[in-house]
Amino acid sequence: MSNLPKPILGEITALTITTPDLETSLAYYQKLGFSEVFRDDWPFPWIQISDGVLLIMLRKDPKPYIALTYYVKSIDKVVVGLVKKGIEFVYKPKKTDIIKRYTFTTPDGLYISLVSIVEGFSQPAGPGMLTMPQEDYFKPEKYVNKTCGLFGELAHPVADLEKSISFWQLLGFKVVSRFTSPYPWAILSDGLSIIGVHQSAHFDYPAITYFAADMKEKIGKLKKEGLTGFTEQGPSNIVLTTPEHQHIFLFNMGMPPGPAKKKPHTIHFTVIETPRLLLKEVGPELMKEIYTSCSDEEIMELLGIATIEELETERNKVQQGMTTYRTSYKLFFIAEKESGKIIGKCGLHNWFAIHKRAEIGYVMSDESAMRKGYMTEAVKSIIKHGFEEMGLNRIEAFVGSGNVASLKIVKGSGFIEEGTLRSHYFKDGKIEDSICFSLLRTDYDQRKNQLKG
Repeated sequence: MSNLPKPILGEITALTITTPDLETSLAYYQKLGFSEVFRDDWPFPWIQISDGVLLIMLRKDPKPYIALTYYVKSIDKVVVGLVKKGIEFVYKPKKTDIIKRYTFTTPDGLYISLVSIVEGFSQPAGPGMLTMPQEDYFKPEKYVNKTCGLFGELAHPVADLEKSISFWQLLGFKVVSRFTSPYPWAILSDGLSIIGVHQSAHFDYPAITYFAADMKEKIGKLKKEGLTGFTEQGPSNIVLTTPEHQHIFLFNMGMPPGPAKKKPHTIHFTVIETPRLLLKEVGPELMKEIYTSCSDEEIMELLGIATIEELETERNKVQQGMTTYRTSYKLFFIAEKESGKIIGKCGLHNWFAIHKRAEIGYVMSDESAMRKGYMTEAVKSIIKHGFEEMGLNRIEAFVGSGNVASLKIVKGSGFIEEGTLRSHYFKDGKIEDSICFSLLRTDYDQRKNQLKG
């Protein structure tokens, strides 16, 4: 991955995890592909372990604790720089301490420690997800950790994504990727550490996250070897609870074994063309074909899915059924005409053909494509398709009162506000109201005639 920043917090990064029993924890992590690197009893008993990419410092202490730790050559200089940026330390070293340690916390409670560098410590050589070619993500033989796969991120739940990103940027981190589905979240890195900040109620603890193309097989092997203390999230995803009461996510990103799959070019889309966009139509049957005839890697490329979490979310929707005997949908993937890149999706769902009505929905998944008028352009074409090709009489839109961008789109497209639906939808752990809008065929025809005139 290019254009990564140069870390300002230190030269070596590790995760510090406390444990009441060092040998029990060591044995556990050895089963996950880690090996002992160093150990000592001063200034407290500790064992350093690594899987060749991730470094973990196991420290004997009965109180559960996890921290992102940096080992720093010029620790006094780094500390002064952080103080100037407004960082307040919750722990500072004593004057008599030979090894200095400073600790502060993120706005959401994750501990970050700075420790004066220890002779003999070194950063694992990798390669990991930051440095290896993306095509190698789907080649298990390339993984350094053959048991768990690729270390992906230290997943960190946050209350406010924007505030969290601003804080990490103070520490020299750069947003590597950012997403709005299945909730607002982003991946950040300073060139050493990889942090995932998730504005989500799905989990409330930091978690070490691994991905693998053959995760289902890896999980099966771990189970055969006596793995305990895990929660399943489908056949290819599990959450481990470690002996220290920390958590590890093992998530799938792979291509299922079996006969050769169809290539994306065998999937034929109906396309709506606008001045700057290509809207690729996907209905229930085509969506089913994509998920049953293409590999995961091909699906991600074909539908513009950037992450494994998003892929699994979308796969679950398809497997659980996105239509009923009464309703269906038409989904359009939005691609930039110039680059061909999928930047979002828009469509009509809750489509009651018998009642000639449907609900419009849209999401921009690529942050770099925002604020360019792309979604307004796409919505305009979807509205036209709904009335003139699908025979709709009414298109509905439900928008949260705080969603300024979406309110601008529906109002600019001629939708009429009808009222507020109380406690209408569930988002990020909260039930919120929706403002109900509608656009009728007569409204659309009148607006079209006015624009012609």
